[in-house]
Amino acid sequence: MKIARKEEIATTVLDQECIILDLKRGQYFGLENALKELWLEIEHEYKDTKIILTKWKKHFNQTEEELAQILYEAIRELADKQLIKIRDI
Repeated sequence: MKIARKEEIATTVLDQECIILDLKRGQYFGLENALKELWLEIEHEYKDTKIILTKWKKHFNQTEEELAQILYEAIRELADKQLIKIRDI
């Protein structure tokens, strides 16, 4: 699976949080923890979730299974908020 940010999203990065504004719908969100990490990974081009998971395994002291669960829960939450595009490969 590949994911990317939707184009009509503005982002401000703070120390512990990303503040994002969906310009199309006029909604804003605060992203923390895994959501923030994922948001910073994807930018506006599609990125393979396998690559993200591999990078997270190097940086976080958790098992691959735990990180995969965190990653897919974050993807689901961003998709529910209509902030990302998903492309199955």
